[in-house]
Amino acid sequence: MEQRKETRIDYNIRFFVHVHESKDEPEMVGLSLECEAIDFSAHGVQFSTNSVLTAGTLVNVTIGIGEPFAMYMLRGEVRWVRPKDEAVYMGILLTPAENTDLDRWLANFDELFPGNN
Repeated sequence: MEQRKETRIDYNIRFFVHVHESKDEPEMVGLSLECEAIDFSAHGVQFSTNSVLTAGTLVNVTIGIGEPFAMYMLRGEVRWVRPKDEAVYMGILLTPAENTDLDRWLANFDELFPGNN
């Protein structure tokens, strides 16, 4: 069943996620993973990586994007995980948190991904 509420924009970019909190796997806290984005929405990102995080894990997402180039520090929750072949695909729901750039990300989203509306 489709649960997406926002349009997804295909956009491949490399970025990092850093495990902020994991109730199921506390030993993962502090781990950084290099990821490759599959697609974005204003409040989410689908990506692939080579490590498995459990659903519910909170991650800090560092994305450098745009023209002019800008860095965005975001917080998100892993909502789903699907291993496939050599990669692991995950979906993150971006959530409000102190000291993050979510408001700026949302304000700039249409400019970051032109032609999405």
